[in-house]
Amino acid sequence: MNTFARRAAGLTLAALAALALGHCGGNSGAGPSTVPTPPVSTTPTPTPLPTSDPPISASCAKLPPGAANPPCSKQNPDYQEKVDKAIRTLQVEQPWIFDGDQVLSSGAYYVGVIKILDRDGLCADNDGEELGVTDGTGWNEQYHILTSQNRARFGPVSYMSTCTPSAVPIARAPLGPATPGCSLPPSREITCGREPEGKYVDDVNAAIQQIQKDHPEYFDFNDFAPGTSNPAIKNGPGYNQGVINILIKQGYCAHHDGEELGVKRGSNAFNEQYDIDFQGKYVRTGSGIYRSSCYPSAF
Repeated sequence: MNTFARRAAGLTLAALAALALGHCGGNSGAGPSTVPTPPVSTTPTPTPLPTSDPPISASCAKLPPGAANPPCSKQNPDYQEKVDKAIRTLQVEQPWIFDGDQVLSSGAYYVGVIKILDRDGLCADNDGEELGVTDGTGWNEQYHILTSQNRARFGPVSYMSTCTPSAVPIARAPLGPATPGCSLPPSREITCGREPEGKYVDDVNAAIQQIQKDHPEYFDFNDFAPGTSNPAIKNGPGYNQGVINILIKQGYCAHHDGEELGVKRGSNAFNEQYDIDFQGKYVRTGSGIYRSSCYPSAF
């Protein structure tokens, strides 16, 4: 082997030895090698979708949708006594709904009667005017249990007709999507009616005042509704969504349907409807913004 080959071989062996010492923990003058820590996943945990509410009437949930516009006629009613008893029971269990026989909340009244009849194994549903009652699919009886003066109606005058086949439970379209920013599932009202006052009116009024401070650019403070200090609205969608965002931060669910603001909190037992603009042009405030209460929630 010539001198050049011997020198190259020696350099190669020296390099291999140094490399071996480095891997075996030899004292090479450098600190111990560091094993990189795998990065921690920062993928957010998905927010669980809200689960559906239990049905208002388990008895109705067991039945297929009723017939649309079946023939109806006067017959001898079978459920008259149970319907009357359900109303009297509701007066005892939820006296706040009544002032004597005067009904103070039509929505709570209908839902309450439906739930009590459900406890008796009867399916009851409201079509907006009458209460249909059945225990099967063959036929149902129709009752008018609330007068135009919002008084509870009892006895034979409340029975209207018997329909064959049954018209209840009433067929309805599927529920819409969940409301953005709301942890409650979507809901649909049985009926809505005005109560003596809105439970959420103070918070809604406060949100209306707050959005004017937070986003003055949404309003024209040189133009006010006659006789008020309520300014004209320059940005309707911004105004509506701004009020919604403030209420959401306070734990409410809220949405605007293009005409009224719906507000609920904690459950779908009910929601309240508010009209927060005057003629689509000016801000509306005060007790008059409350319009109705829907049972269960309308959204």
